[in-house]
Amino acid sequence: MILYLHPENPEVRKLKQISERLKDGAVYIFPTDTVYAIVADAHSKLGVEKIYTIRKLSKDKPLSLMCKDISMASNFIEYLPNSAYRLMKRVTPGPFTFVLKANKNLPKPSVAHHRDRQIGIRIPDHIYLSELLKIHDSPLTSTSAFCDDEFIIDIDDLETIYGNQVEGIIDGGIVKTELSTIVQINDDSIGLIREGKGYELIFSEISNT
Repeated sequence: MILYLHPENPEVRKLKQISERLKDGAVYIFPTDTVYAIVADAHSKLGVEKIYTIRKLSKDKPLSLMCKDISMASNFIEYLPNSAYRLMKRVTPGPFTFVLKANKNLPKPSVAHHRDRQIGIRIPDHIYLSELLKIHDSPLTSTSAFCDDEFIIDIDDLETIYGNQVEGIIDGGIVKTELSTIVQINDDSIGLIREGKGYELIFSEISNT
């Protein structure tokens, strides 16, 4: 089912309904600042398992954790160096995935199959997700909407492929196929894993540290 939100002032009532359904294990598809993403409540075992089933992913395939801000993300990170904090503060929200070591607070359904307890943190710059995360006040587990070796960028195609597998698909129009830039953060270093959207900004920030 395709759902519509106001592009500038998403309806709080609708977002609250989505939040409650997510807590109950529902899965939705949202547009992000990169591609469309399949999302579930990170604490919901049912929701996370649905993502693996829908995408036909191996259980050892890591999923990203979407947070509303650095403060929320820090609750699930074992150690965040000052240099990494400053970088994240300057560039988020934005199209970046930060790979860090997770602590014991990470929702078990979202890390149960991760052998090294590494987690990708996203703080997306999209009004629908930003407003939802303010209301939901809990991280979301996510992965990109991807089928037959390509990203699904058209709302009608999303409905055809996933319509009977998810609770709802939020209409964000046709999105560009732009992947997030992936940044690896270790105890004493920051490095690039994948160049994607916003790469130039990250490269500039890292070069100046």
